[in-house]
Amino acid sequence: MWKILKREVRNMNESLLLLKLITPIWTGDIDLKSDFIRSTGIIGSLRLWTEVILRGMDYYICDPTSDNRCPEKINNDLAYCPACLIFGATGIRRLFRMEINGIDIKKVFEGEVINIRPSGRNRGWYLGNGLIGNAELRVTTLDREGDDILLILPLSIAAKWGAIGAKTQHGYGVVSLVNEQQLNIETFINSLEKILGEERLKRLNIEKKRRSTDNNTLPNLKEMFFAKIQFSVNEANWWEKIDGIKQALEPKNKKGEIDQKLKEKNYQILKAWYNSGSVPIAPAIKNWLRYGDGRTLWQTQSNIINHHIENWLFGTVRDKKSASKINISCAYLKNDNQWEFRMWGWIPSQENPSGFNKQSFLENLKNSLNGKGSINIPWTNLLGNHIGEHKLLDWHEYNSPKDTKTPNESNLKKFLQSLLEG
Repeated sequence: MWKILKREVRNMNESLLLLKLITPIWTGDIDLKSDFIRSTGIIGSLRLWTEVILRGMDYYICDPTSDNRCPEKINNDLAYCPACLIFGATGIRRLFRMEINGIDIKKVFEGEVINIRPSGRNRGWYLGNGLIGNAELRVTTLDREGDDILLILPLSIAAKWGAIGAKTQHGYGVVSLVNEQQLNIETFINSLEKILGEERLKRLNIEKKRRSTDNNTLPNLKEMFFAKIQFSVNEANWWEKIDGIKQALEPKNKKGEIDQKLKEKNYQILKAWYNSGSVPIAPAIKNWLRYGDGRTLWQTQSNIINHHIENWLFGTVRDKKSASKINISCAYLKNDNQWEFRMWGWIPSQENPSGFNKQSFLENLKNSLNGKGSINIPWTNLLGNHIGEHKLLDWHEYNSPKDTKTPNESNLKKFLQSLLEG
């Protein structure tokens, strides 16, 4: 296994991280194109993962997209949250510089988008041509108190349990850190304390008081869940029967006839996607969760309340725009006939819609994924009749009896270490 390469450059540390893109990654621009990997997209994603970890450690972390972003003026001095002291904000630069070099990077398919529309839906999910291959991330620390573990630890957790880049809720961005090293939580905490220390803040002319307010409305590691599910297949063309993909391979025109030209185009796109080692199954599963029998996992007896829960849980672009709280990855190949996908999300305990029961929802979801719930997931309907055994491999959740490795673990350091150990 490759090691993380380090060297000193004029009193600054430089590290080389090697990433394998397991499912397509998306770091698109304002034109909705993802022609190459943009460092801004990766940095923004790493900040999000860093924020949830730091909030889990009970630090106040600002929302950099809000009016309450850093810096805050306190007694004529400027105060910054820990995330901004790492990733920068107005008046303070980032702790590091990141350069990305794609290795054998290529588009998953040619063309702009494909519409994956599961059964019963008038509209579907429009998926673009993300990138696949490998990438080098060259990280140079720009501050003598800086340490690359402040980036590597959040990246490692994202690589093991989530994804990076944009459109992760649609299945993009699963990566592996090829030159992974053994990480220790105490090293991360010590490095964090250095950049928050009085000596550094004084040197930067920053108010040493930490910003503090309520973090309940922002993603927090203590309120997240992480799951991995595997299934076997018994036919090479199993992917053609996935709900949504099946319809894309049988597109009909206004007359109700098969559009042969579009059929061939969609087949080439989806075949190329499959050949890259992953398959877009998120639309099928999300459609079942939001619109199908999966609604039973979260709905109440009130249609009005259900409407609010649905938009809150799965996101909406209407009225007040919000993102989905549940992410589902593409399925990715593990070996010859074994495939895997991830499901993770942030389900806050406070400010939930009336009638929504967080613990009941997560319990029902886990049991259904494990094949033991009152609601059986119709895998053959969702992923096709060439699916064999499916099983829930892991479920991780802070201080919860549902966690499959460290149940009821209320020590955040130990919980973080369990996530790092995969």
